[in-house]
Amino acid sequence: MPDMLQERVFLITGATGALGSVVTRVFAQTGAGLALTGRSEAKLEQLIVETELPPERVFFATADVTHEDGAKTLVDAALARFGRIDALLNTAGGYSGGKTVAETFVEEWEHMLALNLHSAFFLSRAVLPHMLEAGWGRILHVSSRTAVAPRARRAAYAVSKMGLITLTEVIAAEAKGTGVTANVILPSTIDTPANRASMPKADPGKWVPPERIAATMRFLCTDAAGSINGARIPIYGAV
Repeated sequence: MPDMLQERVFLITGATGALGSVVTRVFAQTGAGLALTGRSEAKLEQLIVETELPPERVFFATADVTHEDGAKTLVDAALARFGRIDALLNTAGGYSGGKTVAETFVEEWEHMLALNLHSAFFLSRAVLPHMLEAGWGRILHVSSRTAVAPRARRAAYAVSKMGLITLTEVIAAEAKGTGVTANVILPSTIDTPANRASMPKADPGKWVPPERIAATMRFLCTDAAGSINGARIPIYGAV
């Protein structure tokens, strides 16, 4: 039976990251077209080899989506390649913490906003007109449990991720009834090699496997999920 998503085109940002690479592998199995972006061309090429994506189904480009021009150029190139973008799967982002508000440098504050919030705004703004014209689309951003349950010494990260939630909810309200939906996933600690290395005494069995996030994103891209719009979707694992 053909996959219901095989006629779609998915733009995956942060495609070579710990989460993004798993999302890419899950969506590669659908038979859909994939537009992949990251910071390293070599890593993107390796990911394509590993997923055995045929040339007609894949487009890749390095891009700095924290800048308006980078996001727009990426989206325009993907549209030129496939003629459509049905879903934005935005896994790009990062973490910085460890300082109190009084100790946080302005540069760190601005970096978190650029990486986690500005990039999502630029990407969403670039894809929305095409989705609205098509009458179908999915925008999925990845925030964090920290956004809604902030802890000390994580101000810049928590604020940027909360802003991402609000951005997604505003998009959902504006797109209501158009066939375009916007939702945001809130994972707790994701089971990645980097997190295992930084927290060697923690129990990764309580963390969130990236495959479960990818599976949730896959469902949200189906027609069956068309009534889910503006949702904050917690994926907290066993924590």
